[in-house]
Amino acid sequence: MLWLVGAVGVVVLLWWRRARQARDTWLRSLNLVGKWELVGQADEDGPTRKRSLTLSGTLARGDYVARDDDAVHRGQWRLSGNTLTLVATEGEVESMAPRHYELRLFEAGKIGIDGADRTRETYLKRDGNVIPLARRPKQRG
Repeated sequence: MLWLVGAVGVVVLLWWRRARQARDTWLRSLNLVGKWELVGQADEDGPTRKRSLTLSGTLARGDYVARDDDAVHRGQWRLSGNTLTLVATEGEVESMAPRHYELRLFEAGKIGIDGADRTRETYLKRDGNVIPLARRPKQRG
């Protein structure tokens, strides 16, 4: 009987380690720490919104700075499963309630965020200090 309890313990330990390794692999593939910019989406009024989310810290939690056109929000973020939670530490009391978003990885450097004030948004990661330049239209002739 004692060996059966020991065997179950070993199986649970191996399962737990494997689940932990799978989670670590998932977090490394997400590579959330850095600056994420909204892929150009036009508002109902027409102009394209300038929205970014800068995450710092560890693979699964840390501080964030969210920019929405001219507004800047700061707080802490954490990832639990596929749920990204943003908790504001600056701003009005109403905006300090935790906000939960579904996070999806489309490909390396491209994620989707879906939630109350970020409905089906797609973000691209901007690495380092490289500034993308707009391409000039080709001249014919």
